[in-house]
Amino acid sequence: MHRTLVAAGFAVAAFTTGGLGVTVALGIATGTALADPVCSPANANTAPCAPPEGPPGTCDANGVCGQLWCPGSGMTGIPDWDMNVCHTFYFDPNAPLTKPIIIAGQPPGPPPPPPPPCIPLVNCLPGLTHP
Repeated sequence: MHRTLVAAGFAVAAFTTGGLGVTVALGIATGTALADPVCSPANANTAPCAPPEGPPGTCDANGVCGQLWCPGSGMTGIPDWDMNVCHTFYFDPNAPLTKPIIIAGQPPGPPPPPPPPCIPLVNCLPGLTHP
C-alpha cells in the first residue's frame, strides 16, 4: 500500500506540474504584448532609438567631441528634437563655460589623425590589440 501512495503522489505531482506548465505556456503565448522600446544609451544604435544625426563620433582634431543624449538622461534636450529617441550633439567650444551651448549633430571639425603605428614593447604590448 505504501508504494501505491507514493506512486499516486508522483502522478499527482507530475499532472499538476505539467498542467501548470501548459497553462503558463499558453498564457505567455496569448498574453505577450510588445511595448515601445525605452530608448537609452544601451540601445542607441537600434533602429527605433538611433540618433537621426548619426551615432556619436569621436573627438575631432580640435578636441570637440560628440555626445549622446537619450530620453531620461536628466539633461534638457533641444526644443526641436524628437524627445522619444536619442540624439547626437556637441557643445559649442566658443561658448563660455558658465553658459554652455548645445548644438545638434556631429562636431564640424576635421577628423583626428590616425593613431601611430604599433611598435612592439614601445606603444603596444604583445597579445593586446592596437587601436
